[in-house]
Amino acid sequence: MTKKEFKAAMRRGLGRCVMAVRQKPEKYRDIVLWACKRNIAYDAQSEGTRSWYVYTMANTYPDREIFIRTVAEALRKYRPKAGWDLLYFSELLMFFASDGWDFARKTVEDKYQEFLAAMFALKRRPRRVFHELTDLEELGLVLAEDRTAFLRIAKDFGRLYREKSYMTDGEFPWFFAEKGEQYRKTLEHAAQKDEDIACFLQRESANIAAREERWAQQKASYPDGLTGVRLSRWLRNHADTETVEQYAAAYREQTQPALRAQALEAFSWCPYPDAPLPIIEDTQSDHEALQSAAWRALENLRNPVVRKFALENVDKGIRTPENFALLVTNYLSDDAKLLETLLWEFVETRDWDAVHAAGMDVYRVFEKDSGIPRPKHLLPILYEYNPCSFCRESALRFMSGHRMLTKEILEECRFDSSYEIRRFAEKRLK
Repeated sequence: MTKKEFKAAMRRGLGRCVMAVRQKPEKYRDIVLWACKRNIAYDAQSEGTRSWYVYTMANTYPDREIFIRTVAEALRKYRPKAGWDLLYFSELLMFFASDGWDFARKTVEDKYQEFLAAMFALKRRPRRVFHELTDLEELGLVLAEDRTAFLRIAKDFGRLYREKSYMTDGEFPWFFAEKGEQYRKTLEHAAQKDEDIACFLQRESANIAAREERWAQQKASYPDGLTGVRLSRWLRNHADTETVEQYAAAYREQTQPALRAQALEAFSWCPYPDAPLPIIEDTQSDHEALQSAAWRALENLRNPVVRKFALENVDKGIRTPENFALLVTNYLSDDAKLLETLLWEFVETRDWDAVHAAGMDVYRVFEKDSGIPRPKHLLPILYEYNPCSFCRESALRFMSGHRMLTKEILEECRFDSSYEIRRFAEKRLK
């Protein structure tokens, strides 16, 4: 593998990179160091930060301290902002800390104390996005390795609730959901003796109770008050034919573009029940929201008229992800080569968002329990080039169902950036 190929594969999280580093570590040293300075995940919210992946590569080197200090320096320089860099750096350092590198843990602890002190110094909540609070929660998650560490951090968060009026209920939902559930009995017991911990438990519990009450009220009034995706999912899963038709009629009767777009969102998940021509016409609208809603609604429709529309678009040079989605939904074996060509165009132009979207469209067809043709020939391309490791797992599972997996693929999957893919591969190789 060339260095260029290695870097591209590493940005997709493929396990072959770990194997390559173990075989020729010096060849890829500078690229692994490069990855220590930035989060390389495509979508860290769904696939994680890939910290284990980079840790495993960096840990190959006998002089791994260089890599650890590179990450530590990146964390020290970090300033609050949107994104996942903080979580990535701190997770990566904690992997090294578990190997006995105490300065790695100290670097994370120092950053936690820095942000905690900054929170106590604030006199009011800033108008801008409150990145400091999110960052503090992420550091708490990483540092709460055991009960003792968890209680110490819960106490810090509880003291923030008690002393700072700008704090509202449920400021640490991720920490409470992950670690609070893990140490629930310990938390409840400690809350009886410590007012800071008791405050933390009360404020987070109050947020959950309020959210559950809102959810119950909303369910009781279904479908009143539902809009957009939530309405569409309710229509798909619970509504009878007559109700769905009423929403279709409301869309057709609406003439104002903004309101027409809002009405059409009812069919972003629920298939539109009538002839698709009005929706096809709305894909040509000058109103951006209406145009977007129309393309999304057409993705649900397996209809000869929609397929003809999509094929005509290709002839006109419209080779967009939105049109690709229509072709996938309406796939026939005659379209195999065309779909493959379009997918390769996304890859060759490095339009990774388009590749990612194409993957979700293909997987959606495979998830449907039906006898319609499925473009299984696209799955190996999506495994290889989908930038999101969370989505690549779907490609692997569908490949497995069609007996398309090779031992070579499974072997490299043992070192994939995705924990789920690694576990999947280990089970298949037993």
